[in-house]
Amino acid sequence: MIIHRLKISGFRIIGEQVDIEFPSEGRIGVLGQNESGKTTLFQAIECYLYGLKKGSRPEADRENLVTWGKNEAKLEIEFTSGQNRYNLQRVFNSKNVHRANLTPVINGAKDRTSSITGLTDVEDKIEQITGMDRDSFIKLVYVKQKDLDALKELAKSKREQLVNKVMGIELFDDASAKVKNDTTSIVDELRRVEPQLKMVQKNKEDYESKLTQKSTLETKIAEQQPKLDAKTVELENTKALLWKYEWISSYKSAIDLECSLKGQSDQAEKELQRISQLEEQTKKLNTTIATYKPEVTMLQDHVRKLSDTERRLTEAEESQKELQTKKQEAINRLGLPGKDLKLLSQSLTAQKKRKLGLFGATLIGGLVCLAIAFLTTVFLIGVAAIFLALSGYFFSQYLKIDKLATQNIEIEATNNQLKDQENKILALQNEKANITSQSTHKTSEDAQNRLNTIFSQIKTETGEGSIEGAEALLRNTNTELSKLKQTNPQNRKITLDSQIQAKQTEIQELQKTKPASADEIQYRKEQHDFLKNQRETIQTEWNNIKQTIDHDTGTIKQLEKDLETLRPDFELCPQLEKDLQAHREKIQLLNLVNSQLSETSKELRNKVLPHASLIINNILPTLTNDRYSDFHISEDLKFTVYSNQAGGYKEREIFSGGTQDQFLIALRLAFTQSILDSRVMADKYSLLMDECTSSSDELRKQGIFDVLTLMKQTFSQIFIIAHEDIANYVDNHLVLERNDHGYTEIKSKSWMQ
Repeated sequence: MIIHRLKISGFRIIGEQVDIEFPSEGRIGVLGQNESGKTTLFQAIECYLYGLKKGSRPEADRENLVTWGKNEAKLEIEFTSGQNRYNLQRVFNSKNVHRANLTPVINGAKDRTSSITGLTDVEDKIEQITGMDRDSFIKLVYVKQKDLDALKELAKSKREQLVNKVMGIELFDDASAKVKNDTTSIVDELRRVEPQLKMVQKNKEDYESKLTQKSTLETKIAEQQPKLDAKTVELENTKALLWKYEWISSYKSAIDLECSLKGQSDQAEKELQRISQLEEQTKKLNTTIATYKPEVTMLQDHVRKLSDTERRLTEAEESQKELQTKKQEAINRLGLPGKDLKLLSQSLTAQKKRKLGLFGATLIGGLVCLAIAFLTTVFLIGVAAIFLALSGYFFSQYLKIDKLATQNIEIEATNNQLKDQENKILALQNEKANITSQSTHKTSEDAQNRLNTIFSQIKTETGEGSIEGAEALLRNTNTELSKLKQTNPQNRKITLDSQIQAKQTEIQELQKTKPASADEIQYRKEQHDFLKNQRETIQTEWNNIKQTIDHDTGTIKQLEKDLETLRPDFELCPQLEKDLQAHREKIQLLNLVNSQLSETSKELRNKVLPHASLIINNILPTLTNDRYSDFHISEDLKFTVYSNQAGGYKEREIFSGGTQDQFLIALRLAFTQSILDSRVMADKYSLLMDECTSSSDELRKQGIFDVLTLMKQTFSQIFIIAHEDIANYVDNHLVLERNDHGYTEIKSKSWMQ
């Protein structure tokens, strides 16, 4: 298989499209720094050919294959196998979309009429074209640095299968497996048939017994059938009569339910009318309350205040009258003359003070005049006598007023009360004046008369004699209205009318199915119930007879099946013995064929290892600069090498890591070339080598490339990935790098497309 062209986008770090057309021959170096996409290029080739890996490892996860931020990966490869050229395209994403298209290329044009699109079909065709499945591809032509021992790590049976497959002789394995399967099948058949011979006579006895049992049951069924027929007629007659009763019952129930629904509909209509009335009444009550309530509230407050003030004023005036009467009674008890009574009307305390002052003044004046008279002149004695007389008079008046004051305590107290009462009356009169100034009604009686007039109007409009009554009526009306609306009579009526319509339709349908003689029946529930019970009784009797017949019939059918099953066994005996003998002869023949196939496959496969030894001993001196030769390989791919310097054979483990890698590369290339050269169908191959020179010095590296040149007859196209610059060792080279987006791009290549 020779690779001509790769086109990749959205695969791992190759996010943007990379389109490469390769030379068909020679050593092609793939160069670049770490993580520049070199290995990704080889992984894409593997994915091109064999699709997505199966399993749970990261490399099988589509999300790890599709470039981060891209919707899908697109892969396209064009290659030649033998004389045929093909174009293979794959598209997949992380959401279970995977498409593949394998198209033959004839004279440079794609033959789309011969395209293969099914994933399994494409996989099978690739294995047929290349002679390798994914495992063979990885173990032979895709050589990884860390996987040089891949062939040795295979179990012997797996390695033999790989060799057979790539050599094209896997048909021997398939044929051997088919022979073994056929042998196993025949042995299983023998084990199954041999016990069957022992069962033949027992089956014959069972056959005769079941035949007798079948005849007995058929006689029993013949006796039961007339009874079943009679019960059938009786049951049908009862059902026919019961149907008439059922119809009459259904019809009556429908009529009764229709009447009930109509009654409910009428009730809903009445409720709707009542709602309308209540809404109108509510409207009127709200209007009346809104019209009269402010004035009524004001008048009631005015009446209350005015009545209270008038009451308190009346009480004050009556108390004043009582105090005046009490004062007069106190005066009468004193029995004073009119002159003293006049004093009582004055302030006795002030009178006492004035009289006492006059007494003191005249007394002092008299005493002063008398003193002066004794000292100067007798003439002043008369003046002194006058002053002393006046002082006596004033003192007597003082004593009189003091006595009156003592007698006037009760009267004075009454006077104080009268004065307080007069002030209270004056205040109440002012309060009443203030109240009446706020209204046109001067008395509570006038306001009450106006209230009575309004209450009369409210009574006329609402039937209630007060605002409170109207409001209570409004609350009751709203409560009733709310309850009626909650029952939703409008929807109920619509539902009921719909049910009435449905019931009327049902009645019409019942009338269409009216039994012919229904009018002749006088419906009675007792008769209806009797017919139901009678039907159940007859049905039970019919079921019992039918169940017995069905059971016996089922038993007969089972017996017939058993007889049908037993008859072939009874008739099979001679043929079975003959078949058993034939099976034994086939087993002997198949064992002989399997032995011949195994020997032939082994003989062809055993040519690979000697051929590989021949190849490796031809290339080993070149690879190791004549330091090692005479390479011996065991069946489990262990090896010893003759060291020219040491002068003896040494096992692999004593050599350095770089030298071991040289031996492994030689072994891997020789084994692969030996297998491919032994193929039934000749072909040219591409060899993919990933970092296989990284641990080699310049001398070893030169040896590896010299060996690759010697192997170009088998591997006409060799791809070598290298971290270091190997441009001088290859025929062509390709340099990869990461662009500003982090995606792989072609920096340069040494050939022109």
